[in-house]
Amino acid sequence: MEKCKGAMLATAIGDALGWPNEPRSKNRAKKPKVMDNFVGWIRSSNNPGWHDEKILPGEYSDDTQLTLAVARSIIAGDWEIFFAEKELPFWLNYERGGGGALLKAAKSCEKGILLWQSRYTQDYYNAGGNGAVMRILPHVIASAKAPNTAKLVADVMKDTLITHGHPRAFLGATCYAYALEYLLRKETVLEYGELVAAVIDGQNVWGAVPDSHIFEKWLNIARQNLEYDFLTEWKNVCAHMVKQLEFIGTSLKKGLILDDTKVLTELECFDKSNGAGDVAILASIYLTSRYANNPSLGIKIPAFLFGADTDTIASITGGLLGMLSGTDWIPTEWRKVQDYNCLIQMTELLMADNKKEATKKEVAEAKAQNSQWNATPIGKMRFIESSSVPNGKKGIVIINKWQTILGQTLYTKTFQPKNIPIQSHQSKEMVSTPQQVMTKESKKFVMNSMDISELLGNPEFKTNITIGKVLKIIEDLIDGKETSKNLSRKYKVDQLFVEQIGKYVTDMRDCNDIQ
Repeated sequence: MEKCKGAMLATAIGDALGWPNEPRSKNRAKKPKVMDNFVGWIRSSNNPGWHDEKILPGEYSDDTQLTLAVARSIIAGDWEIFFAEKELPFWLNYERGGGGALLKAAKSCEKGILLWQSRYTQDYYNAGGNGAVMRILPHVIASAKAPNTAKLVADVMKDTLITHGHPRAFLGATCYAYALEYLLRKETVLEYGELVAAVIDGQNVWGAVPDSHIFEKWLNIARQNLEYDFLTEWKNVCAHMVKQLEFIGTSLKKGLILDDTKVLTELECFDKSNGAGDVAILASIYLTSRYANNPSLGIKIPAFLFGADTDTIASITGGLLGMLSGTDWIPTEWRKVQDYNCLIQMTELLMADNKKEATKKEVAEAKAQNSQWNATPIGKMRFIESSSVPNGKKGIVIINKWQTILGQTLYTKTFQPKNIPIQSHQSKEMVSTPQQVMTKESKKFVMNSMDISELLGNPEFKTNITIGKVLKIIEDLIDGKETSKNLSRKYKVDQLFVEQIGKYVTDMRDCNDIQ
């Protein structure tokens, strides 16, 4: 259990450390510094319109988001269907840093079509990125009590094909799963270079071509649409990976004179292909082998490997080192990673003998603590708070913070044009699937009787008034359980401000706009 918890936590830690330094992160800081702790940073985001998004210290990217999405799918049962039909489409509402292949696959799933059956078939079969590698840890954890390597590899392939079609993606994912399982079973000290040798020895397992019976339809489409022979390419990629593993083994023998940068350069970490699935796992196996006795340093090095795919390599390296070493080594400051308790809880649920019953118990306890839960395609979640950032002169972007019933933090964003009535946290993006997020607290409000921008900027009122407070005050006024004086004290705003909001609520109620 501790090994699996360590793997899940260290995966998120590596992601959070490395994300600000990833070339495609759009970090406003042009030259990020090497740090021991998590840092807050500003991300230039173009969805849903250009704006600067504040990323809090320890917050993770799509690597961990999709790891948790796969975990929820496994816990829910029928994981392939749940992941493709619910998790991936809904992820579009809160994704942070998703790559092109992942986004395209998720949008296709949103339409009810798997990408390999769409008009983007060739693009799909050319997608060999690490978007599949980074999310397969939950499969290993879920099978920890009843190991079946052949089934594990097949499940990882089934997971991969939902978003990626090139052998580099598949073999990166299966190799990672094999290495994770090896470390999970390892009960003695890991000898220097042992992991590399073990993975080479297991090439006929993780490198086995897809079973023609299980993947028959998928392979037929590949044969009909590809400009390359899929199985030949598969064998070529596998052979190249084994050659690179042998290079790693030889390099490790250099000991103290070993140069990490030179080895990682040879492993293509700084090439245009640095986001490929095979590149990520090869780099991570090297770093895990090199720093097995110092997991913190083993994660920190790839997280600040400027020019490489820092978040994914650090995340996967974290998964391997965490699976090897458990949780005791994790520094106190790293335990502040986003959703620490959720990561622990999800691991426990993945390892539960009866996952559904265990989940029902956790959900019941969460409901007992808080009644404000909204139904979504991936389970219940509750609204936490709202904030806004400018979108140039065109308007604002409203950022809504949510928490799932199992403790994951999500952020959704809505563009609000200038001089257009403001809406509450019931954002359009949150209802991309038939099951909507609609409760009394998330109804839509249109401020026709006053301009919200003028209200927030009125010098008569205190400067600590935010859009989030406006929405919460409206909700309380609708409930009718609080006086304007009490609400003024509750939210630390002027009573006159509350009274003006109250007039608006009364006007709207008279017009039957509030049910």
